[in-house]
Amino acid sequence: MIRNAQRSGRSRPLGLESGLSALRTSPQFDGSVEPIGDHEMNEHVALLSENHEERFAAVTPFLKQGLDRGERCMYVVDGTSRADVLESLRAADVDVDAALDSGALTFHTVEETYLRNGSFDADGMLEFYADAVEATTAEYEALRVTAEMGWVLRDGTDLEEFMEYESRVNRLFRDEDAIALCQYDYEATPPNVLRDVIKTHPHLIYDGTVFHNIYYIPPEEFFGPRRAEAEAEQMLATLLDRAETRTELDAHQSSLRRLNEITADPNRSFEGKLESLFELGRERFGLELGAMARVDVGADGFEVEHVGGDRGRFEPGVELSLSETYCPAAIGNGAAGSVTEPEAEGYGDAVVRREFGLRTYLGTHVEVDGGPDRTFFFASSEPRTGGFTDAECTFLKLMGQWVKGELERRKRERALEASNERLEQFAYAASHDLQEPLRMVSSYLQLVERRTDGDLPEECEEFIEFAVDGADRMRNMIDGLLAYSRVGTGEEPFEPVDLETVVADVRNDLGLQIEEIDATITADPLPTVAGDGGQLRQLLQNLLDNAMEYNCEGTPEVHVSAERTGSDWTVSVRDDGIGIDPDDAERVFDVFERLHGRKCHEGTGIGLALCERIVERHDGEIWVEPGREDGTTVSFTLPAAG
Repeated sequence: MIRNAQRSGRSRPLGLESGLSALRTSPQFDGSVEPIGDHEMNEHVALLSENHEERFAAVTPFLKQGLDRGERCMYVVDGTSRADVLESLRAADVDVDAALDSGALTFHTVEETYLRNGSFDADGMLEFYADAVEATTAEYEALRVTAEMGWVLRDGTDLEEFMEYESRVNRLFRDEDAIALCQYDYEATPPNVLRDVIKTHPHLIYDGTVFHNIYYIPPEEFFGPRRAEAEAEQMLATLLDRAETRTELDAHQSSLRRLNEITADPNRSFEGKLESLFELGRERFGLELGAMARVDVGADGFEVEHVGGDRGRFEPGVELSLSETYCPAAIGNGAAGSVTEPEAEGYGDAVVRREFGLRTYLGTHVEVDGGPDRTFFFASSEPRTGGFTDAECTFLKLMGQWVKGELERRKRERALEASNERLEQFAYAASHDLQEPLRMVSSYLQLVERRTDGDLPEECEEFIEFAVDGADRMRNMIDGLLAYSRVGTGEEPFEPVDLETVVADVRNDLGLQIEEIDATITADPLPTVAGDGGQLRQLLQNLLDNAMEYNCEGTPEVHVSAERTGSDWTVSVRDDGIGIDPDDAERVFDVFERLHGRKCHEGTGIGLALCERIVERHDGEIWVEPGREDGTTVSFTLPAAG
């Protein structure tokens, strides 16, 4: 049985919100549903549809929800067959047979309802629905009615009487557990009738959208002597609302653009962006000052961190009890909080009111992971008429979210910098301390070799040679690790560096190696960049040295080129060596990573890792364009000078 199935678990009576939720959550009705907000609540909705699909996209979920909730659903048919209605409900997984058998779903004709006395009688129909509501609510959760209204166009129907009836239905259903959905064929209904239908229904469904009717006229005005005056006032109010909404939307969009420009500017510091945000907010909200303060809810703490605008004595460093400010209005509510009438809202004795003269406040709570929390707010000594709009509160919330992200990012960066600094110090100390024992091992092995003067067996001499070679390689690795750890310490300020001069100096340093293997190093005209001259020389020396060493056969050919890319230069070092497997293109920058055996290359596996560290220190990127047989190109970016 469907009747009474949910009566004992009823949470609230049937109302407009329930009816709208049926459409909002239905897969059949894929349009938008306007939130009720501060609109007048009324359980009378008009559906204006242009075809069968539009009609049942709204009617089917409306009826299904009623049956699911244990309500009685009445359907008044006029033009649509009962079979079509049942087919649509079955497609929505409604057990229509059980609903019909139990009486939860009933069908009625126009002749049994609206025209049951041979013609339409408003008083008689209102009495009919009042009796139906009374009889239904004694047994069911509520009454849900939907009726096809094409019959109103038949000859003999008094349209004025009908429209008066529609207005009176609003009052009938307002105080009852009942809701009505009237169906009108948009194409078949004359414009003058549609106009009156719109004016007598507070809520409409049209073109796949549910909205609250700004043209609705209450019955006492629709049928009273002031109808023309009421219509004129309503038209003007609608135009005024539209203009104000458009102005607010334009202001909101303009503010969003400026917010994005400020927060995305890479050349502004955090403090500089805050100052610009305070200026933007003061203009957007019409308030005198903007500020950010540290807050400790548990300890009732409040300390001003940053202020922008006409600050007076309200400046960074001011400490107050949190409860003596307006910020509790914004704490913990997940949105913006405001104070516009301090005395009426319980803040008349607050310090910010008595000592600082602030009378208006709009703020948001910024909860920072790892703390301390902040409040980001705007205030004024001038009173404000009316509250802040939803758009203003949303905009402030967006500003607060950026502040939250920036504070958390800065905290992570500081923690990472401290961690890197400790790691660099450890690497430097460890590498430095390893030098002496390693030097001792190598020295004593060489001393043993000299003192034995060839008296050791050949196998022992070979072992000593291996040990000395291993010690030398270990020393080279430690030297490389020391160089790697020093990149981030003792940084010199950037200055213009002529890369042509750097490459010429590197050629001289590598002159003996170039001559021994008959290598050729060529270069295009190279730019002047901003950087640390010593580190850039080390960068290019490592890359040119690698390019020559990774050529086990033939005479190496290496070429250096540069290309301007915006505010940076992309420098490339191309060789014709043994190449790199594309799968290894990222591994080559790992510390101690070696992709080839020592027979071909005696490197330590630190050279490219050191190059990456130097490039990153210059805010650049480095990458490899590998080729299995056609050599390798290593490219990196550096900032252009000036």
